[in-house]
Amino acid sequence: MRRVLAVAAAAVAILAPSVASADGHADETSITLLHGIPDVVVDVAAAGATVVPGFEFGDTFDLTPFAGTSIPGVAALLAGTDTAAIGPIDFDVPAEGNWTVLAHLDADGTPAIAVFENDTSMTAAGEGRLTIRHAAAAPEVDVVLGDVRPVVNAANGDEAVLALPAGEVAGAQIAPTGGDPIVDVPTVEVVAGEDLIVYAVGSLADDTFTFLTEVIEVGAEAPTAVNTGAPVDSGVNTTLLALAAAALMAAGGVVVLRRRDTV
Repeated sequence: MRRVLAVAAAAVAILAPSVASADGHADETSITLLHGIPDVVVDVAAAGATVVPGFEFGDTFDLTPFAGTSIPGVAALLAGTDTAAIGPIDFDVPAEGNWTVLAHLDADGTPAIAVFENDTSMTAAGEGRLTIRHAAAAPEVDVVLGDVRPVVNAANGDEAVLALPAGEVAGAQIAPTGGDPIVDVPTVEVVAGEDLIVYAVGSLADDTFTFLTEVIEVGAEAPTAVNTGAPVDSGVNTTLLALAAAALMAAGGVVVLRRRDTV
């Protein structure tokens, strides 16, 4: 459920002033708070006041109006209590760009905040972007696609970015690094001109390990050539194309793995 930042004028006054758009970035800036801790409902507070009551797993909250400001005393309180699961901290909201602020569990199972910058560059013609983010209480993992491991040694806070042909990607699995798969990744649809972000969240030990998805429209480049060769068999499974692309990228080092700061 998308929660809109229109709680009340008083809440706005508590959090931060409005952000001017003098540099022309207002329309391009998007900052989203995402709740990624399963089975935990919190009240989000700032400066001692509750601004988002009953914030549930999978909910989002729009922080864009506060871009470039510092929000004092941010805390995630267990719903209906004064017990802080996260914080209080003074949170500096990014000034511009496209960001996801994720409440999640760190590798030890402690609630934490991670800030991810989303890639809004256009994809190649006919391709989409698949971003996989490790934000779970789990060891370092590999992403397994058939016999290929295009993502290896991903630790909590890391992300991997893959450019794939548009189509369905099925049969992916998560495995402890170098080990056998232990979790199936849900089938996803890669769409040309979109960045599909998959978050691994929850805890393996507590049996709450699961996935969240986020879609960002980025646009795709126009085709630069027309294929005049033999037509492709319509029965070709796009998943196989995706697997082949992943294998090529794994061999060529195109997979990007980055660690993000956790507050």
